[in-house]
Amino acid sequence: MRLGRALSLCALGMCVLLLKAQTEPLKTATAKTSQKPDLRYAILKGAWSAATISLFNTWSAFDDNPGRRASFYSPDHKKLIEVVGSEAFLRMGGKSFKTDINNETNHDAELGWAPDSTRFFVTWSDGGEQGGWHMQVYGLDASGVHEIPGIAEPARKDFELFVRKLPIDPTMDNPNMRSLWDSQDYCEPYNVVGGRWLNGSRQLLLSVLVPNTSACRYTTLFDVYRVDAVTGKILQRYAAAEGHKLFGDEYLPRIVF
Repeated sequence: MRLGRALSLCALGMCVLLLKAQTEPLKTATAKTSQKPDLRYAILKGAWSAATISLFNTWSAFDDNPGRRASFYSPDHKKLIEVVGSEAFLRMGGKSFKTDINNETNHDAELGWAPDSTRFFVTWSDGGEQGGWHMQVYGLDASGVHEIPGIAEPARKDFELFVRKLPIDPTMDNPNMRSLWDSQDYCEPYNVVGGRWLNGSRQLLLSVLVPNTSACRYTTLFDVYRVDAVTGKILQRYAAAEGHKLFGDEYLPRIVF
């Protein structure tokens, strides 16, 4: 049912509306005030997950944020992420380490610390809201910050294989709609966004999504994965509705129909 409803809306030319609905930033509770926060200094939650911090505050606003200056601690308060302009730094043990995270290549990045403060994940786009979305995991040691590569790949590849096996939606399997279906693409590689840490700091919750554009088959479809935070091994896959029920709406992409 979820697939049929999503595709029927796209067939009616409403994929642009779906894109706006799913990529709208999650609203966070704030004190009542007549003034908007200064995005140069404000510490705001990420758009994809309430368990993250937005590094550059550029979502739905602009590609850069001149004068950005902000910092926030890890859970153990021994590490500090500092954002200066379009770059992110780690301060740890009295030293400052430059990361490879910057708003010139990692647009709209949001960071989620592991509860044990030894790692964090970053969700980012290669081209703004409608670009490709990626998730990377980083580990910390005495020499600085190092990516733990490939954590998202098993889930992404699994979801792509799953989608390839799906049949054509029944609402499009007719002479009037078949040409539209044939003109659409699978739009791989699919987007990956981080949700939250699980089981202490040993597991990660992430989502793999078909890009939200009318050019893609199965647009708006996504599944949720629980994976090993060190190897990326898939521990369990959940349909979107099941993931929301088990883990809560604030850590996962919105379900749209």
